[in-house]
Amino acid sequence: MSHFTTVETQIKDLVILKEVLEAMGYKCHDDGRKVRGYQGKLTDAELVIDTKSSYDIGVVKTEKGYSLIGDWDMLEVRAGIEQKSFLKAVNKNYAYKKVMAEVKKRGYQVVEEKTDQHQTVQIRVRKFS
Repeated sequence: MSHFTTVETQIKDLVILKEVLEAMGYKCHDDGRKVRGYQGKLTDAELVIDTKSSYDIGVVKTEKGYSLIGDWDMLEVRAGIEQKSFLKAVNKNYAYKKVMAEVKKRGYQVVEEKTDQHQTVQIRVRKFS
């Protein structure tokens, strides 16, 4: 029997998370709709990620930031979304976007950006006076 499972994350910025998800091709809803799960079960979320199936992923507020909730077994079957790979992609893109926002906020400019064979991104910044 499928059920909703919550996965903790290190994500603290909902605006950047929404930008990341939309850049990954997901439509996000923050209009109060419910996260859909197995046999029509519904649960609340701050943000609902439309997976183009009858199952959604929700973003819920926690004391530490935000967690993701979904019926991960059925999401894999119906939407082709595997929990670990989805989280890995979200976390990587979120970290990149968060770092770049912080670089800009602090007045730095990117002078070099490289991605190695392990998909590790190295960014060199400089502050011009």
